[in-house]
Amino acid sequence: MLVLAGKPMYFLELAVGQFSGVGPLALWNCCPMAKGVGCAMITVSLIVCIYYNVIMSYTVFYMVSSFAPEVPWSKCDPEWADLETCYVRGEAQQISFIYLLQIANISSLINKTLHLDNITRETASLQYWEKYVLKLSDGIENLGPIKWDLALCLLFSWIIVVLCLIKGIKTSGKVVYFAATFPYVILFTLLVTGLLQDGAWSGVVYFIYPDWKKLLDIQVWQAAAGQMFFSLSVSMGGLIMYSSYNDFRNNVYRDALVVSVMDTITSIISGIVTFSILGAMAHDLDVPISQVVKEGPGLAFIAYPEALLRLPAPQLWSILFFLMLFILGLDSEFALLENVLTSLSDEFPILRQHKLCFCVATAVVCYCVGLTCVTYGGNYVLTLMDVYGGGMAVLFIAIAESISLVWIYGLRNLCRDMRFMLGFQPSFYWRITWAFFAPVILGVIFIYSLIVYKPLRYENYDYPDWADALGWILAGVSTMQIPFWAIVITYRTKSKSLKGKLIEASKPTKEWGPSDPRIKEQWQELVETLERCEVKYHNGM
Repeated sequence: MLVLAGKPMYFLELAVGQFSGVGPLALWNCCPMAKGVGCAMITVSLIVCIYYNVIMSYTVFYMVSSFAPEVPWSKCDPEWADLETCYVRGEAQQISFIYLLQIANISSLINKTLHLDNITRETASLQYWEKYVLKLSDGIENLGPIKWDLALCLLFSWIIVVLCLIKGIKTSGKVVYFAATFPYVILFTLLVTGLLQDGAWSGVVYFIYPDWKKLLDIQVWQAAAGQMFFSLSVSMGGLIMYSSYNDFRNNVYRDALVVSVMDTITSIISGIVTFSILGAMAHDLDVPISQVVKEGPGLAFIAYPEALLRLPAPQLWSILFFLMLFILGLDSEFALLENVLTSLSDEFPILRQHKLCFCVATAVVCYCVGLTCVTYGGNYVLTLMDVYGGGMAVLFIAIAESISLVWIYGLRNLCRDMRFMLGFQPSFYWRITWAFFAPVILGVIFIYSLIVYKPLRYENYDYPDWADALGWILAGVSTMQIPFWAIVITYRTKSKSLKGKLIEASKPTKEWGPSDPRIKEQWQELVETLERCEVKYHNGM
């Protein structure tokens, strides 16, 4: 998946962004009828940055909680724990029942101890996450009140994001330098700690050894594609926007190779860290690894806090770890929100004169919408936005982006532009993956996932039909802009016939080309020379 789709799409976006020097909206001057692809990217970025900041607010919550004399998830607190099932590593199985002496007689305690083997134990870190941090309700239809402690953490997160973005790309870029290096210190510390725990290697084996039957499940491939795109930030516009700030002659080919390889290595290391911790937890609980924790974005707030308890001075390491997660979140949030702000400012220049107001207003709207994700049922809303507003939509956008650039603008034109910019032409590997493997693989996954579609499920909870319908509407808000703008722009062309309109709507505009006027003039001379040579060749035939 990474070799045939992820890496090629990553290089393609970096290259076209650097060549054009514009964001994901203006980029489509190369193929006007595909302007909807840029609009869809901006919409998805906006949706993702709303719920992504909610996840960042969780890290703030945990970081603040870590300043306590004892980290809260290190014990089964009667305030939030289910004392019958709560488990703390290193304590006897019956340890949580001691609290019951305050509310039950000895015979009751004995009865509970006798049927202990039939009880599914849960770690304190899991119960702290679900019962205290989230106060998770029984479903999306029961959102409940806003959790104001999370709402304040969300407000803090948005304030930091806005302060960094007010001064533009240079300020956020400096933060990214730190964000890209600091996490590796924490990651390698947890790697060593995790691998030294009893049962850790069983978790690593579980991570490395695949379940071959699962490879036949299209939902696994869809999830892999979604994870790949989010990991590389492909098809959301951020790569195009950031690479547009590069020097025109920058070796973007080298950048694409280095970053994609480092992303893969980091993902593998993170996986080993996570599953070594899960293996140790499974060993302590004496259950299969698959039953240790539940799936979803909460994994980092269950497995890692448990691992931090195994380090000396867990408060310090918890503060550093959740600070790391917050900084990593800032890194991604900058790309998402800057993508929205820059693209809309390029499209509507008047917004540049009111950058502060525009940035603050966008953040306020996003914060208000994000409050739905910090209610008691907010995690159900977050999952809905993640699956429909992010995952499925991004996959469709990637397919449309690939077809528009490679098949409509043309592989030949792309290779010509890259040769002009880089001094060499992309190899056969890049050309065949752009033209065939990437769109075909992504197309097959997307179409087949629609055929075998199953309504959304959160652990043992089935979303109601109206929630699934809301999810499809959310996905349609971004994806339907692609056919909508294709129809509108084609209709607005001056040609009379449908064929003429389609041809005109697919041709590059006069604005297309390098943003530097001097370089653009050289590029236009090259294009004209090649066109004359092509005409002479055909006439000679």
